[in-house]
Amino acid sequence: MKKIVFLILTTILITSCNQKAKFDFKFADKEQVISCSETHNALLNEALYSFENDLYTKYDSINRSNIKAYGSFIYRGMDGSAKYNEIMTPNTLPLVNELLAANILIKDKATSHLNYEHPAVKCVIDNIKDEDLRNTMNALIDTKTMNPKLFNSRFRNFGRNATKDRYLALYIGLDGYYQQILNVTPQEAP
Repeated sequence: MKKIVFLILTTILITSCNQKAKFDFKFADKEQVISCSETHNALLNEALYSFENDLYTKYDSINRSNIKAYGSFIYRGMDGSAKYNEIMTPNTLPLVNELLAANILIKDKATSHLNYEHPAVKCVIDNIKDEDLRNTMNALIDTKTMNPKLFNSRFRNFGRNATKDRYLALYIGLDGYYQQILNVTPQEAP
């Protein structure tokens, strides 16, 4: 009898260790403003809201102003020199792992860990409201010369428009923040 109980407990333990823990969506109750594909909508919306929450926590926890939070982050974020380890919250690394699992982020780095070929990323870029910006980004992606550093000055005043163009806000989060987290060494992470 003891052997049977031992075998059952061992089996349960082994199978539970092999199961991937479910990601905890902290912003699922927020309005779903990104609509790209049924498979990735929840993850993309979570990425947007979590990114903005991290910015507010670091740069403007009292007023939670897009202008101040984005204004403080964008230049350094897009060129990769922001202090990501000081901006990240406990939800950031699990979210980065989900973006990796969905192949939206990739570990193979050219100039960015963002997978520009992924349908969800293409959708985000194709829904950016500024037509000139969208065309420029698509041309750079087509010629495989896309680099987020090219846009650090262009986005500098984006905070004023962050609530108007949620796809551009998500792009900034993906290419200026989440893909950069992969460059943070484990001892720097919170």
